[in-house]
Amino acid sequence: MPHDPLTDETVWGVPGAIIAPPVPGAKACSATPLLDLLRVGASHDPEAIALVSHTASLRYKDMLRLAQTAARAIADRVPPGHTVACLLPRSPESVAALLGCLLSGRICMVLDPSHPAERQAMLLADAAPSALLLAEPPPFPCAAPAIMLRDVLAGPDRAWRADSDWNPNAPLAVYFTSGSSGRPKGIVLSARSVLYRARSNAGYLEIGPGDRVFGPAAPITAAGLSMLLGTLTHGARAVLASTAQEGAGAVLRLIEREQVTHAIIQPSLIRLWLPLERAGSAFRSLRRLRIGSSALPRQELADWRTSLPSGCVIWHAYGSTEALIVANYIVPPDDAGGEATVAAGILEANHDYALLDDDDRPVAFGEPGELVLRSRYVALGEWRDGHLVPGRLPPVPGRPGWRFYRTGDLMRVRPDGMLHMLGRADRQVKIHGVRIEPAEIEAVLRAEPGVTDAAVVADRASSGVTLHGFVAAAGADHGMLIPSLRQRLVTALPMTLRPARLTVLDRLPLLPGGKTDLVALARLAGSGVTT
Repeated sequence: MPHDPLTDETVWGVPGAIIAPPVPGAKACSATPLLDLLRVGASHDPEAIALVSHTASLRYKDMLRLAQTAARAIADRVPPGHTVACLLPRSPESVAALLGCLLSGRICMVLDPSHPAERQAMLLADAAPSALLLAEPPPFPCAAPAIMLRDVLAGPDRAWRADSDWNPNAPLAVYFTSGSSGRPKGIVLSARSVLYRARSNAGYLEIGPGDRVFGPAAPITAAGLSMLLGTLTHGARAVLASTAQEGAGAVLRLIEREQVTHAIIQPSLIRLWLPLERAGSAFRSLRRLRIGSSALPRQELADWRTSLPSGCVIWHAYGSTEALIVANYIVPPDDAGGEATVAAGILEANHDYALLDDDDRPVAFGEPGELVLRSRYVALGEWRDGHLVPGRLPPVPGRPGWRFYRTGDLMRVRPDGMLHMLGRADRQVKIHGVRIEPAEIEAVLRAEPGVTDAAVVADRASSGVTLHGFVAAAGADHGMLIPSLRQRLVTALPMTLRPARLTVLDRLPLLPGGKTDLVALARLAGSGVTT
């Protein structure tokens, strides 16, 4: 009978693995009210710029004022513990208002404004927020009342009280990821988990007053939020921009203008930016670069170093929305090894880890296994039908506040004690640092009239991972169906979840048991079959 790692203490501990020393102050930071931490960041220089974009900026004193005013405006309209969906552009004033939502004690649901309106409407219908914080009216109907950003900013300044009842274990934010059920999944993060990672990020990157930090995901992803808070609570400047909305050239000009010293960038953007003529001057001030990737090619990283400042420290981080950062590795310039990819890194402190086989038994040193962990710093659970439920993060018996999380990632311990990524135990794919569940794309494809079935596979070529969608539609006019499918994908899914190629078949190949033969489809995708 399979072991239950929730109750079997013998599975915990990964022989031979290195655990990183705790970041000083991380535990204390995780239990400190956010407003107090932001005030510490502002105390270095209230006149210093805290948030800057292409067209606007906010000083620390003004950011704190706007955040507190927004917190009071939200608290006046939404009861404690209820949810506020934030659909805001990436501007200094919008980020200050989002900080106010975090301060207010209401649960902040962060939505990506670049996603299609149909997806936004579906998320809001499922999440059932009590209010929406908006910069402009949404292009879809919503039952929840709107709080307009312009009204909040035009209102009188109102200080937010010191949070004597601040509960670090309460839900702070919800971030939506691709879901294996065919619909997006809301991951609920506590203040403790986000602030712990914020302090850890700042510690690893050595962020301090005067530094300028750029991360295109801030604050749209969970990792982006923790990096944003790590920046602002340490007196540094957060540089706000989006390549998808503003273009690579404009973002590089902003990075150059602000003399960015720290950057958190996915490999896909590095591949896009470094060959550009402006990249050398844009990154001339860069001292630390954090790259988040499940499988970072070692040779590619070596090539990137030739375009970066000679003293730039590169930090490779591995994590997820549920656990934010799990392992990290400061990659030395002479990094070498038998693997083609860089190590996932050294395991984070203040967590329990195990590598388990299919029967939930610990694997031998050097053998592959699924990485599982338990901690008080992982997500609280999932948001379903307007409520927090454990989902894939059940509580750990006998450890109040702790949660258990299966990463789904297959790892092994290298001889040097670091973890190395081998792949997935399920169908999940990561592209451009974004989690993708093929089931969500397949559900959209199946909704097209005439389609009887659909399957999406990852095509792993030397140039990177792309998605290939297959649909079964016997007798369909392929010339008409493909454009219709692409239009449906555009209206329902963000760009990252849209397959690069689509193929229509009379029927999908099946295994003897009746399930779709995904291996056969992967071979077909790799053969370069046309759409």
